[in-house]
Amino acid sequence: MCHFLFACVLTLLFQPADSFTLKPTERYPCSPLKDLKGDPFRESTGIRPSLHPVTINAVAEALRLRSQRQENLPIVVSESVEPLQVALTAGRIAAEAVAKRQHTSTSDGMAMTPAEEQTIAGRVVGVVMRLKELEIDLHGRVAAIPWVKKYGEWDSFGVMESESDHTSVHDRISKDPLFTMSRAECLLALFLHTVEVPQLEKQGLAVPDKSQIDFLDQDRKDVLLSSR
Repeated sequence: MCHFLFACVLTLLFQPADSFTLKPTERYPCSPLKDLKGDPFRESTGIRPSLHPVTINAVAEALRLRSQRQENLPIVVSESVEPLQVALTAGRIAAEAVAKRQHTSTSDGMAMTPAEEQTIAGRVVGVVMRLKELEIDLHGRVAAIPWVKKYGEWDSFGVMESESDHTSVHDRISKDPLFTMSRAECLLALFLHTVEVPQLEKQGLAVPDKSQIDFLDQDRKDVLLSSR
């Protein structure tokens, strides 16, 4: 867990929140695929397990923690909560999610590489540190689509028609796991689309999964990934 928290702290110390970038794949020594146990087909083709399920679960956990308002696990920067405290909480959430996934890899033989672990940690911290901005962007994009209101498809995006009452949003998150998971998926997609991909392209860098957004259905992609 320590290397996750250390990476998160370094990110905040050396880069402002609005220019968060993930570390390039080549900076992390990865074990050759031939040294990893696992599905022979995957091993021969180089196919790796998706990083998105672990990341989405971690973001959903951050949303649930925020709704519970636990003082010892701050998720929102405020007058009494420093950005570093929030980053450490996000790093802890990411570390626990990765540790759980790595534990299950003893049965499927597809342990994540250091680069994959760092990519997940960076994304979880990146989303949590921009939670307010990403949620405003998410609601704005969804509310601008006529068919969402017409057919009542708000839940598909994990948003409420009106989110002016934050207490109602937090209550919904704490009581509705499917709503929370949909919201986490959409927030991650927006982070990848508006933050990670542009920053990596600008610096000529890449991450293990090439920042592919392959976990949304086409309707949600059309709404979230269009230019505004």
